[in-house]
Amino acid sequence: MADNTKILSGSFVGSGVAEKIVLRGGVDWIKTWNYTVTAAGGAGTGVQFMWRRGMTQDYAFEWQKLAADDSITQVIATSGGFTYIDSTDPNKLGALNSTITAISAAAIPIVSATSTATLIAGDIVKILDVTGAQQFGGIDFQIDTVIANTSFRLVYAPQIVAGTTGSFRPVDLPKEFYPKWRYISKITAANPAVITTTVDHGYVAGQLIRLRVPSEFGMTQMDNLVGTVVSVTDSTITTDINSSAFTAFAWPLTAAGAFTPAQVIPFGESSSNTYIGLTDDATDNRGEIYMSLAAGTDSPAGALNDVIYWEAGKNFSDTNE
Repeated sequence: MADNTKILSGSFVGSGVAEKIVLRGGVDWIKTWNYTVTAAGGAGTGVQFMWRRGMTQDYAFEWQKLAADDSITQVIATSGGFTYIDSTDPNKLGALNSTITAISAAAIPIVSATSTATLIAGDIVKILDVTGAQQFGGIDFQIDTVIANTSFRLVYAPQIVAGTTGSFRPVDLPKEFYPKWRYISKITAANPAVITTTVDHGYVAGQLIRLRVPSEFGMTQMDNLVGTVVSVTDSTITTDINSSAFTAFAWPLTAAGAFTPAQVIPFGESSSNTYIGLTDDATDNRGEIYMSLAAGTDSPAGALNDVIYWEAGKNFSDTNE
């Protein structure tokens, strides 16, 4: 019997928050080495971490410095370790996190939270039951600028009256098929109308879209219109619709009660791209497998500015009898 291993490797400099490592085809194990701590770290800091398939999420084998003489002990870290994520897995909801203390009234809302464990810039969270910001309830928002155990920004969210306490849940939106419907954050009353989505939308110029804008959002003239995507950024869609005479688009206030969110819905393929089949837009699998490395002096992603090396592998067995 011959055992073979396909190995991926790389390095990064710690940012102070969790790191995401995309793994082609998945792996059976991953190791990290903290070069900075190995050279100069004090007692109680982790120099090497390892995860193997089958381990509990967020766990790790840890090799930790005992003292200034660089002696090492091996322990099992039961938090702050590795989290293996397959975006095609049907279980896409993260754990409920009830540590929100405020959502600001800034143009880009800042969520203050006493725990931001595993969050990385670019992640998506679902906001739940925030006092004073109920209109955000159940909506998926993309985040950026994560400050560990302090705050994160809802980078594409609309400006609202400040909210106070509540919860959030990390979510991994399905990537198996493209394009997807998306929640709308903003629509300009202009020629052309520009739509902002609450997360990266993935549309391309030439595609057709249908708009659903319930009356609670004001711009009812836009409801059920079909338009062509003229140009895009990650979160904005410039259309061929003239909305300059439409009522202004505005999010409902928290006191408005239940409502259906405004949405952009894919309606047809891009005439500017060459497709093999008529259903290519609906079958383009954009799923990914990745490892989330927790940050901290005792975690695999290390502290701010720590130099981290990593290796990951997938094992194959061949029996020759």
